[in-house]
Amino acid sequence: MDARVGKRLALRRISDARGRFALLALDQRPPLFQLVARVRPELDEKAVWREVSELKARAVRALAPWATGVLLDPLYGREALAYLPREVGLLLALEDHRFRTEGRGYRRSRLIPRWGVAAALRAGGEGFKLLLWYRPDAPEEVRAHQLALARRVGQAGRRWGRPFILEVLPYPLEGEGEPPGGAVLWERILEAFADPGLGVDLYKLPYVPGFLGQFTERLPAPWVLLSGGLGAEAFMKALAEALAEGARGFLAGRAFWLDALSAYPDLEAVEARLKASVERLRAAADLLSRASSGAAWR
Repeated sequence: MDARVGKRLALRRISDARGRFALLALDQRPPLFQLVARVRPELDEKAVWREVSELKARAVRALAPWATGVLLDPLYGREALAYLPREVGLLLALEDHRFRTEGRGYRRSRLIPRWGVAAALRAGGEGFKLLLWYRPDAPEEVRAHQLALARRVGQAGRRWGRPFILEVLPYPLEGEGEPPGGAVLWERILEAFADPGLGVDLYKLPYVPGFLGQFTERLPAPWVLLSGGLGAEAFMKALAEALAEGARGFLAGRAFWLDALSAYPDLEAVEARLKASVERLRAAADLLSRASSGAAWR
């Protein structure tokens, strides 16, 4: 046997019987920190993060049974592990949310200190996710850094025999209102990242109207849809379109749980809203079960 066997087995554990992914993302850090800090200004930073950990645990307890896998961060997702069902796979995030910036705000991603692929797998992860911020118009050294980081993580995935999930996102520079987007931008992003040599096993990508079929046709591995700030209704429409264009599923978070967690600090309201969140996640999983795309991992 070789490492490819390990990858196939891990992919099976985070997908359904037809190789489709219903993955719940709870690795978010700054958005949840800001949510708690805004309504509890009396808390110091450590106390805010303790509250974030508790919210993640509540969301996993309510939602994880309806997912094929859950993505957590190693810093504030530990408490949530107690509520991860036996049959639901664990994915762990690699990237530090405190990216480096230079020039007009060009971003260099980096790994969480004292963390990496080997540590994620020792912690029980079936696989690992890396978020890379990317702009094709960034200075060459910034673009080279981002690609080199992806390549290094992909090499580690091949060595350890575990799947590498890559999330690529554009971002605004200083003075820009919204992140850049559109087909022209994503054409240039695919030129860089549709490279089998990166060792990516699953791409996590945003909704790009009119371009989703290009993801399916040009990427060397399957892709899943992220929610990217879309509301629940908008995400369901985007997911239906993505599945029709060949997406293998979703890896999304805020579209399912943001409304519920926004009721904090009223924890009774959080729990009540999580019941509605379950229905949204079940609806997404049901939509996925009716999709024709997918191939079981054998």
